[in-house]
Amino acid sequence: LLCTYLAWYNASTIPHHRVKMNTLLLLSAALAAPPNFLILFADDMGYGDPSVYGNPTIMTPAIDKLASEGIRFTQWYSGFHVCSPSRASMLTGRLPIRSGCAGSGPLGGVFAADAVGGLPLNETTFAQLLGGAGYRSLAIGKWHLGQRTEYLPTSRGFGEYFGVPYSVDMGKSPWKDGIDGPGDRALPLLHNDTIIEQPTDLLTLTQRYADKAGEFLAKAAADKTPFLLYLAWSHVHVPNFCSTAYCGTSKRGRFGDAMAELDNGIAQVMQHLEQNGLDENTVVFFSSDNGPWLIQKLEGGSAGPLREGKTTTWEGGVRVPGIVRWKGTVTPRVSSEVVATYDIFPTMMKLAGVDIPSHILLDGRDMSPLFTNASAVSAHECIFIWKGVDGQVVAGRHDEVMAGTSGDVGTGAELTGLWAVRCGAYKAHYVTNTHLSMTPEVQNPPLLYNLEYDISEMYPVDANSTEYKDAMQTIDAARKAHLATVTPVPNQMARGTSSEYDLCSDPASKQKYPTLPNCTMTPSVWNITAYTGGDIAYSSFGPFDPYCKPTPYV
Repeated sequence: LLCTYLAWYNASTIPHHRVKMNTLLLLSAALAAPPNFLILFADDMGYGDPSVYGNPTIMTPAIDKLASEGIRFTQWYSGFHVCSPSRASMLTGRLPIRSGCAGSGPLGGVFAADAVGGLPLNETTFAQLLGGAGYRSLAIGKWHLGQRTEYLPTSRGFGEYFGVPYSVDMGKSPWKDGIDGPGDRALPLLHNDTIIEQPTDLLTLTQRYADKAGEFLAKAAADKTPFLLYLAWSHVHVPNFCSTAYCGTSKRGRFGDAMAELDNGIAQVMQHLEQNGLDENTVVFFSSDNGPWLIQKLEGGSAGPLREGKTTTWEGGVRVPGIVRWKGTVTPRVSSEVVATYDIFPTMMKLAGVDIPSHILLDGRDMSPLFTNASAVSAHECIFIWKGVDGQVVAGRHDEVMAGTSGDVGTGAELTGLWAVRCGAYKAHYVTNTHLSMTPEVQNPPLLYNLEYDISEMYPVDANSTEYKDAMQTIDAARKAHLATVTPVPNQMARGTSSEYDLCSDPASKQKYPTLPNCTMTPSVWNITAYTGGDIAYSSFGPFDPYCKPTPYV
């Protein structure tokens, strides 16, 4: 096949030598050993948090190096505005509305720590398809797609799992008093489906993630087997924990300290990749699950020039940092082409030579043509930005209205889950909210922005203009066509919660440790003195301020 191509290359009179050379590079890669895949996924990192994306006080040399050696995308979209649905979209290549993981109502939501549901078992993950093609796989870090055994990574195609199965604020630790959601549990750390530590020692967690990745890469290199490593860091979700080496080192306070530790973890993993001779045959994807959690004030990140953040469908909630590195194959540059996290699925299948079952309706598109051809364009004509599912707005819930007039929507109103659509340069908002208020506001007529002119979504296009009418005609038609492809499925988050599915290593731990939180398995973790040499041991919850200085607003 390669000889045939070379004969064509030499004989062809086509003058576009660069196009022919790019084709040759991809063909050569396809004929070589299948590439390895490394996904580095941050938690709640905003578009403006890494230094390479413009942050003036947070230094991220490892992320910056990835960008200098790969493609730094300026228009990379997450699959959703909060974590569980975003992760579902990446694992499946499908928008979370198709898997029942878009929230229990119109405002969206995430899986609780004692959730009954999870990523449905009839959904196909990229780990399952790559595993069937002989790939060794490991998932490290935050999962957040269901904590019951049947929903954990080892039941969804991964050969091994090591990590905290949800956000680090969903269990008690010396860094956090209460927990988000019902129950009374210390934060668990799992190996496969077994709790090995509770509470999780957050002081050493990031280093252990990096060490686990190093062990895996060494084994993959020794066995000469292709691999998939999905490393979903617990940083930089609140509470902003870090080891003694990083506390108090950043101008940006505790959030900056957490960013620095995350960046160092990435540096270590990339070093392991190089030391094991895997550097040039590994495609590295780096991104974040959603925008910054602005309601956390200085404990949250920054969306840079983008409007709003997490829990909204404005650009700051869904446009995130995105980098692809494939040393020796990807042409390093900055790209303004529109891509999405759920493109990772079809891109990996294409590069690995794995067929995607015909029954799977993908929203992701193969982005590999962008890797070697700077003239290639996005395969996305439109991006569909869901806030949640169609339904009624419920007071006091992180849920949701297509009403006939503009204005705030009250409890009990019916609301659409599809709040925004981008086609080309234009983005239409049908419903909006802010990070400070979950009250939906129906926009009638829809707000329209030219994102190539107005990245901050500050100046809507005049609704009476020809520009508005032409753009909205395209967007409305695309929206209608997209909605026609969405079929009802069981809502996984609406299945609710049950204490039966809480991860607790010892429900009777209070009998052994009456002064410590329930489910304590590793009491030494509560004693911060062992790590700091100070005189502060566990006595009450809360961020350990004597150990890491609080940010000014605390």
